[in-house]
Amino acid sequence: MELHAQDEGRHAAGPEELWGESWYHDFAAEDGSYGGYLRMGLYPNLGVAWYWVHLVRRGQPLVLIRDHEIVCPNPTRGAVEVASARVRGTWKPVQPLRAYRITTEGTGVALANPADAFHGEQGPGVAVKLDLTWEGAAPCFAYSATSRFEQSAWVTGEMTIGDERIAVHCPGQRDHSWGVRDWWLFPWVWCSGRLDDGTWWHCVRSALPGPEAFQTGYIVDAGATDWREITEIALDYELDSEQMPTSVDLTVGDLALNITPELHAPVLLTSSDGAKTSRFPRAMCAVTTPDGRTGHCWLEFNFPEGVDHLRS
Repeated sequence: MELHAQDEGRHAAGPEELWGESWYHDFAAEDGSYGGYLRMGLYPNLGVAWYWVHLVRRGQPLVLIRDHEIVCPNPTRGAVEVASARVRGTWKPVQPLRAYRITTEGTGVALANPADAFHGEQGPGVAVKLDLTWEGAAPCFAYSATSRFEQSAWVTGEMTIGDERIAVHCPGQRDHSWGVRDWWLFPWVWCSGRLDDGTWWHCVRSALPGPEAFQTGYIVDAGATDWREITEIALDYELDSEQMPTSVDLTVGDLALNITPELHAPVLLTSSDGAKTSRFPRAMCAVTTPDGRTGHCWLEFNFPEGVDHLRS
């Protein structure tokens, strides 16, 4: 797919019920002390927008805002703005295909046990405020098999959780995707992060048993300013009783990564008719390599109920 500046903005919707457009942004402190991710998903044919804010800190509860009932905003050429009783946010490219800014303010829920995100998200309310900018550390990586691009980035700004204010300056990732996206169709794994020598990576692959159908990603080598594409991704993992990962071995091309999930931030996904569910365990993780490098990353799995995955 060839990218253009206008691809930062909204695209014309297709006729399919599950046609959607989404923006994902995450960040992970280099010392593993804080991090988070935000996602805005627009589903114009369902008339709704999904809005996620998941914030993690070492030794502190998961704080999240998840609203799947926001009215889908009308198409616009500029910033995308959403609002509900719980949250409001503005998403806007500062420099197309280079820098992107998100502001968000709302009321989150604190979960001492992150797995409670699968069981009703019941917890005390917490005020949340964010003003963050993602600036590309390398050019955007456009997928060849689908309409989507990713970018490794430096994240700067500020987040406030309750009375705690945190200055953010750390590695992160962002993506923008549009097209039919069915959360309940097949399992997958996605991961992106940075090592202490300056190496960045991103990868995604399906987690179906049997012959592998889809895998892609890239590595930005230490000292490089551009990515090299990766087409082979090997995966092995262990899960707990809630289907959250406890250990993961991931090989992205020639980069072997031993991943230890540390701060979990999962989501339960339910179809609009309530008939299908999928567990979506996400976690900020510590990473080591066989040659002694270290780093942090965000890792996600998607496990649709009733669909086999690699370790079924």
